[in-house]
Amino acid sequence: MPELPELEVIREFLQENIVGIRISELEIREPLVLRCSAPGLVQDLMGKAFTEIRRRGKFLVFDVAEDAHLVFHLMLAGRFQYCGTGEKPGPGLCLRLGFSSGHDLRYHDRKRMGRIYWVRQSEYSSIPQFSQQGPEAVDPTMDVESFRKRIRRHPGMIKNILTNQRFLAGIGNAYADEILFAAGILPFRKRATLSSAELVRLFEAMKTVLFWAKQELRERMGANIHHEDRGFLKIHGKGGQTCPVCGGLISEVKANRRRTNFCRGCQH
Repeated sequence: MPELPELEVIREFLQENIVGIRISELEIREPLVLRCSAPGLVQDLMGKAFTEIRRRGKFLVFDVAEDAHLVFHLMLAGRFQYCGTGEKPGPGLCLRLGFSSGHDLRYHDRKRMGRIYWVRQSEYSSIPQFSQQGPEAVDPTMDVESFRKRIRRHPGMIKNILTNQRFLAGIGNAYADEILFAAGILPFRKRATLSSAELVRLFEAMKTVLFWAKQELRERMGANIHHEDRGFLKIHGKGGQTCPVCGGLISEVKANRRRTNFCRGCQH
């Protein structure tokens, strides 16, 4: 599932490559992913151009006008592809936007779990989870004290809190593992057991890991925004491999279709 670093790099690429370019074709292959009228969407978008691409948590918002927005929630398997108009479609194609530049933006989703919304500004509340999101995890105005105050409202295991979009928006399963590894904290710790020093480490690790991942992805992704590249991550997805810090084995626990990776030597 794309998380904040991937979505931010995708947003930057799309902002540079499709904003201001007229939509000349719109093909809907899988109406199941739409949470709006398909004919209405075609009528509203044809001949228009996106004015800005924004990210809010795990949502990407394509502004068409000040009060008209195409909102994508990619969920587990949703991916964007930027390619030439004549390129053969890949599997799971749901929506194709053709631009007057001769390029397509395609939305693929093999599992059909993602959702696409066409809304006005006042209708954001109709999008599940959108309006309930907390501040961005990379909000530059959030300092360690405001982080501490916010996290005190959330009981339970620390990994569950990090992936709770009501706490902070944008962090998912993979980067929660990376943040906790960088902070030296086991994912199953209860929030109430964390010391003041550990909360500071957690806050600093969150900022550092998300910035580092975004920089890595900028260099790796380029125009291949449909490829998920997480090979550079230090611990997530690497159960049974060697920890890059202590040399021990990376542990893996699977529960509720979610994989958690951690190092018993580095995280306490």
